Amino acid sequence: MKRNLLFALAAIVVAIGMSSCEGGGNVNGVKFRKMNLNGVNTLALASRGQKAGKNAPARMRAAGEDELVEDGMAYSVSGDGTLVEITYAIDVGGSGDAKNLIKANLRLSMQYVYSIGDEWLWLYGCNYVYPDLDELPEPAYSKIKEVIAEHSDYHNNFLVRRKDGALFEWDGSQGRPFYGNVKWDADQTDIYGIVEAINGEIYANSDYHSMPIHNTLYRLKDEGDQLAVTTMHSDKLTTDVIMPDKRGAFGLNLFYQDEYGDYTGNGIPGVMFVPSGKIIGFDENYRLISVDETLYALGQIEGKPVVYSVALSEAESKAVLGEKIAEISGASMYDLENLPGVSRNSKATWMLGGQKFVFDFNNWSLSSSPLPTYYPDEGYYQGIAYVMSGDQQSFYICDLSKSEAEQVVIDYTELNSDASIVKSTISANWQYVPRAQAFRKSALTIDGYETTIILPVSGEDKGKARVYKAGDTTAGQVISVMVRLN
Repeated sequence: MKRNLLFALAAIVVAIGMSSCEGGGNVNGVKFRKMNLNGVNTLALASRGQKAGKNAPARMRAAGEDELVEDGMAYSVSGDGTLVEITYAIDVGGSGDAKNLIKANLRLSMQYVYSIGDEWLWLYGCNYVYPDLDELPEPAYSKIKEVIAEHSDYHNNFLVRRKDGALFEWDGSQGRPFYGNVKWDADQTDIYGIVEAINGEIYANSDYHSMPIHNTLYRLKDEGDQLAVTTMHSDKLTTDVIMPDKRGAFGLNLFYQDEYGDYTGNGIPGVMFVPSGKIIGFDENYRLISVDETLYALGQIEGKPVVYSVALSEAESKAVLGEKIAEISGASMYDLENLPGVSRNSKATWMLGGQKFVFDFNNWSLSSSPLPTYYPDEGYYQGIAYVMSGDQQSFYICDLSKSEAEQVVIDYTELNSDASIVKSTISANWQYVPRAQAFRKSALTIDGYETTIILPVSGEDKGKARVYKAGDTTAGQVISVMVRLN
């Protein structure tokens, strides 16, 4: 009898051990394969609306244990402002509950999303996130936390093919630009010339782990289930900008390494043809610029800036001055130092010494004037700044291409009629979020969740304050970035 009892107890212990192991399972590989973007027109990065004292039981965090980041997860945005969490297709090796939970619930959080042409997105500075991880029991909690910890240093980047949502990890050794070259909180034009989509392929300058520090130009070619990465030039050469031309080429500034390992101080203009990668030198006395994906050359005659077309022929290995387009009025070569190497607008604007400078590519002229009323000294994104009035009843659109600000009266009708918002909790001041093209405030919903109030500055909802909420719960969402995909 005693022997039978001991055997029964041993069997129970073994069963518990097996159940515990199966409950956590083994995870031996996690790879994000696809971002489900079917039907998504607008992508938002948002943290989950936080609420003190959740009803669900939470696992107590051990002393000294880091809190895992959950900010910047991706959501689709419907026309009525409802946010629905983006899901992913994930490959997971192993077995048991941990594997299944990861496949179903693991997400990416990210600092930013950049558009690269019309075919690609760049998910910048990503972490792996498992929502409500603290509510999982052991051993699944520890298994999943271990997976997340391996990918929680903001050095994970992904490229997303828009047409099917396919995900490709993008490392510095594959051409991903070094973090110091890109401002994640600035505007889209900050990656022009650094990352460009040309003929469906991605070209990028990266100085990742280069010694001495210099840029290497990479090409990423779409081959269906992978991206083929090619280094486009010798390690004795470095480049600093990519100036696209829709004729199948792009301009470069070329710098060469001398016998001491240093690079020449003055860049030599050159042209690289697509897809051969053939580099043709250009006249050193001229500067190349790209306007609406067409190359032009800037030079001077008797001190006056002159613009020329650029004649290209890969078959003849030719990249030379074409016809004279115009003499640039109202400017010297010194005045044009701030002219961007890549522009996709008809006008380029910048400020210097309290003056607004506007270069018009339609007639190749430079003009300057004092900044108009309401125009700030900084904070311009794609040439436009948005300034809230002191009484918060209107805002001003300060477009550097125009001579005066446009006033927009704010429509608070939808916000005032929303019974789910506790009006006394609405934050005092509006914050402008560049990539959302909107002002933002935070507030609490009636059930205690933090949510976002968005005030669009463009489009059909311009000037209308509205509340954004999650699609499957009354919880709010705190939006940091919005990207239009169409």
